[in-house]
Amino acid sequence: MIFLLLACQPEVEPSEKWLNNRAYLQATNASGQEALRLCGQITEQELKGECVWFSAKKMASQRQDSRQMCNAAPTETWKQACFFDVIDSLGMTGVQADQACAQTGEFQERCMIHAILREEDQYTHLYPEGKESEMMDAIRQRMEKLGVVKFTEEPIHQILTARVMARRFEARWRQNRGFVFSERICNGVPEQVCSDAYRIAIKQIGKGKLPNPCRLPVTTNSVEAVGLPIWSEGVEESVQKAWKSLCRASYGPQKPPDHASSIRANPVP
Repeated sequence: MIFLLLACQPEVEPSEKWLNNRAYLQATNASGQEALRLCGQITEQELKGECVWFSAKKMASQRQDSRQMCNAAPTETWKQACFFDVIDSLGMTGVQADQACAQTGEFQERCMIHAILREEDQYTHLYPEGKESEMMDAIRQRMEKLGVVKFTEEPIHQILTARVMARRFEARWRQNRGFVFSERICNGVPEQVCSDAYRIAIKQIGKGKLPNPCRLPVTTNSVEAVGLPIWSEGVEESVQKAWKSLCRASYGPQKPPDHASSIRANPVP
């Protein structure tokens, strides 16, 4: 009798949410037009957008230009996010990146920053030592030409210049451990760029190794004792600014100690 009643029960239709999730999962295992077809079955807008974005990014990771797939995204925001991640996955640079990033809307600045950072080697060869100021201006002008002028939050023209300077200094220092970070290296660039260049060089060379305790102002003796490059008097202010950042990172949210506070905490008998 029970079996008879069960047999007479109407079949339960799967819910819309269940169908959407099934289409999404099937799309993640498909590719190209088949993936887009499955994404197109999804009725929930956010999930559909994510499905198109994921499918396009997956194709781009296989070195296929899948930007056209992004047009299937249901909203402008998802389209722009899709374009950005495809461009990033393909590693576009130069004029191609300039043109492609123009399609990314609110993500354009970030898109261009990533593209320019991928061009670090090209800028290094294009602007030899002593031409860092010109390199910085060229990057800034390129961003302005594209209408990306928000330099206050992430000044890419300064960041990339500092990275190039740090790489050059590290190469010279590894050849000659007596080579010091000096005003000659920072010639013509703003103090912040000089400070960032030393900070980046220390992070690359030290791999987390710092004076212990990392006490401000940091002395050349304490830095030399742990095998890190020292500096000349002419860049003292810029270097101490770099050490303030480095020491703060080593102490986490706690303020790094300065010389006076260290003496108070550990008085000499």
